[in-house]
Amino acid sequence: MAHRGPDDEGVVSLNNIVLGHRRLSIIDLSQNARQPMRTPDNRYHIVYNGEVYNFKAIRKELEGTGEIFRTSSDTEVVLHAYARWGADCLSRFNGMFALAIWDMKRRELFLARDRFGKKPLYYYSDTGKAFIFASELTALQKDMAVPTVISPEGLNCYLALGYILSPLTIFENISKLESASYMLVSESGVKKVRYWDYAAEFRNKTVEKEQDIARNVLALLEDSVRMRMVSDVPVGAFLSGGIDSSSIVSIMKKYHDNILHTFSIGFNIPSYDESIDAEKVANWLNTTHHKKVCAIESDDILDSAVEVYGEPFSDTSLVPMVELSKLASTQVKVVLSGDGADELFAGYITYTADKMYRLLSPVPHVVKEIMYKLNRPIERLITKDAAKTKLSWHYKRKQFLNGIMGSPEQAHYSWRLIHTAQEREEIMGVHHRQLIHDTDPFHRFKRHYDNVQGLHWLDRSLYVDAMTWLPDDILVKVDRASMSSGLEARCPYLDVNLASYAAQIPAGYKMRGLRKKYILKQALRGTLPEFILNKKKSGFNSPVGAWIGSVNGDEFKAFNEYILKKRPEKMI
Repeated sequence: MAHRGPDDEGVVSLNNIVLGHRRLSIIDLSQNARQPMRTPDNRYHIVYNGEVYNFKAIRKELEGTGEIFRTSSDTEVVLHAYARWGADCLSRFNGMFALAIWDMKRRELFLARDRFGKKPLYYYSDTGKAFIFASELTALQKDMAVPTVISPEGLNCYLALGYILSPLTIFENISKLESASYMLVSESGVKKVRYWDYAAEFRNKTVEKEQDIARNVLALLEDSVRMRMVSDVPVGAFLSGGIDSSSIVSIMKKYHDNILHTFSIGFNIPSYDESIDAEKVANWLNTTHHKKVCAIESDDILDSAVEVYGEPFSDTSLVPMVELSKLASTQVKVVLSGDGADELFAGYITYTADKMYRLLSPVPHVVKEIMYKLNRPIERLITKDAAKTKLSWHYKRKQFLNGIMGSPEQAHYSWRLIHTAQEREEIMGVHHRQLIHDTDPFHRFKRHYDNVQGLHWLDRSLYVDAMTWLPDDILVKVDRASMSSGLEARCPYLDVNLASYAAQIPAGYKMRGLRKKYILKQALRGTLPEFILNKKKSGFNSPVGAWIGSVNGDEFKAFNEYILKKRPEKMI
């Protein structure tokens, strides 16, 4: 895992446990802050990936109890916080992290992930014999003690969605620790606990007026950006030209005295290229902007990007994200990004589709059935030119009509669906038919929906996306791509205070009619100009259809199959 931590390494062996760490030095660059780190009494030992942004406030609280610190790192604060408060320390942390702490006295291992799952944690448990964990799946694959038997359920999930929902992986015996969860591992067994309930935040609605909500959103976002600029190394930002990344960069300029580096990726197919918009914003904000055109000249670029993700993963923006991270790493070690804003403030076209579904609810079932059946022959008329159009109207219509016959939950899920159950049978084989239906990823979506029964339909969709799409696709993409170049990506929109407050905002303020992100745009008036606020959302897709020679008009489906054929797991 040297790519995740190119600056230093450390290993400690303690009786029956070994802890290893690769360091990406961000806070306190001295050798005193290297890991594994231990408490002075030698009881607790930590390996930790990420940043706890409010560590200075926690440190001050701990110093008030008599704790003495020898470094200025957040790692030492996290370690002492656990020694003082145990698992309750997690409620105090505002940041992104995956951590493991060994308690020598109790012979117990504590592992935890942050609330939204920004940082990864994979593990293998052989009850009573071994427990092995790492930040990336490929690290576990190097250990001959870890079996790598393909998981049909994991494969079914990948083919359906293009990513694999936690706690599943592509291997039967390897799992992901879910976001907002911790584990206690000892000789007596493994205990898993969820320490934060995001659903509860949606149930406590604010009664504030619109202007007060907008003012609070902006204040919380500014606090979040300011905290994430704390670093002992240069900090830059990803910039696409949309309101999410532009808002982050605009706020950064208020608190950044030196040159601010921003980075964007362009494409040689116009409908996918946002680099002109990014340059326009960079000029308006007066940043030092860096741009790279992502043109795939050989399979080698695709193959190397695919390998970064460790298991099958077919988000079409994985390649430009890897290239963007490489570009940024030439200038800085930390970047801020706008990820998370769509899940907090309803920015995806999916939510428009959800609303359209409800507007069509009075339409008789038989009419919907005719609309659905008519779409099939129309779909076959799509030319290969559709593969050169970003999220073509044909694709949007197909995804919408695929869900029109089901429940509201199925309609939302179908928008994310790549291969139907029937198509997955054709790929995996009819002998897997029962498994394909029994382990359909929709069942996991449905459990999340059940957690927010009785809430507004938009809040339910936002919550479900934050439990599925966000941690297992968006944040996987950002973490693996950035860390493959030794770059730390921070997401101000996923600050716990901002996210909790956003959940409490009534749904009508997030989506006004068909206008998405309504309250966020109101909050940003005065921070961003109209040409940014009124820009149509584009999304960070890339022209993979053209790159891989797809002619069927559905680049998501074609890329999903392409990835599977490229992976070693194709031996299935």
